[in-house]
Amino acid sequence: MSAPLSPSSDFLLSKTNAELLYLVQNPGFYHADLIVRARHELSRRGISVAPPPLATTPAGEQAYVEVPSRRWLAPALGAGLVAAAVGLFFWPTTTPKPVVTAKPQPAPLASVATHQLPSFDTLTTAQLQKLTATLPTAERADTTAQRKFLILARRFWEAENQSNYLFDQVVAEKIDATFPGQVAMNQGQWRRLTSVLVYSHRLQPTMLRELAQMRRVAIIRTTTLACQLSDFQAGAPVLNEYSMLMNDSVLYMRQALLGVPLDQRLTPGTITKTHTKVAPAVKLLTELPPTRPGHNPVYVLDGELLASDPQTGEAPPQVTRLAPDDIQRVTVLDGAMAMRAFGPRAHAGAVVVVTKEAAESQD
Repeated sequence: MSAPLSPSSDFLLSKTNAELLYLVQNPGFYHADLIVRARHELSRRGISVAPPPLATTPAGEQAYVEVPSRRWLAPALGAGLVAAAVGLFFWPTTTPKPVVTAKPQPAPLASVATHQLPSFDTLTTAQLQKLTATLPTAERADTTAQRKFLILARRFWEAENQSNYLFDQVVAEKIDATFPGQVAMNQGQWRRLTSVLVYSHRLQPTMLRELAQMRRVAIIRTTTLACQLSDFQAGAPVLNEYSMLMNDSVLYMRQALLGVPLDQRLTPGTITKTHTKVAPAVKLLTELPPTRPGHNPVYVLDGELLASDPQTGEAPPQVTRLAPDDIQRVTVLDGAMAMRAFGPRAHAGAVVVVTKEAAESQD
């Protein structure tokens, strides 16, 4: 690039207009002062020249922009981090306590005192063998019916042996706070049997007859247990003449199921009459008791509840039509005992009549 010209130089005066225009139009090749002087000279000569174009960057090249130095940035950031660390170290903070969500408490469990009843597996197996021996040979040939019958019979003896055990505990005065729980377990065993007796199992005649006997035992046992549990919870004597009599009846039917000869069976009432530790709430008779106006006991004829005449207290016709020789036994229960056995209808007592025909059907 040429050196700048001095003000006294006549260099531009010797240039033609064309040469001066060339200088002005190509400023990139000459010194800036020379271009300015050339424009002035052209202006002096009366030649108009467009203002110089802005400096442009040739195509394909990037303009260079001088960026201020940022060498201060790294030290500044470092100093800021140090200051922040010092501030956090000396800042008085308290550790927030974690939010503790209360866990849902499980429902309280009511504890019931109880202990497991004996299973009597060996005894039950022996009873099933005796029961099978009582079946006629022709019926044992029906293996399908026999298999169903023995399944039901096993449920019966499992429940009955436990009921008999509980009754012996009552007689021996060995029941305690575990008694309600034991009664509940035994009642559950009875339900395993009674819940399936509603179905037809297509059994042989002898099997059906013995199954009906088992159903009667189940009714007596569950009713007696319910009465004993009610007495226990009320603080009343658990052992009484009615429960003793019912137990005698069950023992008699047990003997029939196991094939004990008729003349060797224990007759109902034998143990009741000899036991001295029972509440005197039952009278054992061989004939109907006298009636009186205003006294309206419930009559139970072979398990069927019948009302007495509300005016005279007379027994219902089904009972009065019985001949003395038709009656096997009569049991009279007082009001409290009768209500526990037969419900509120028996608030005035109950007269339980068992006919000889019904007694013989239990053989």
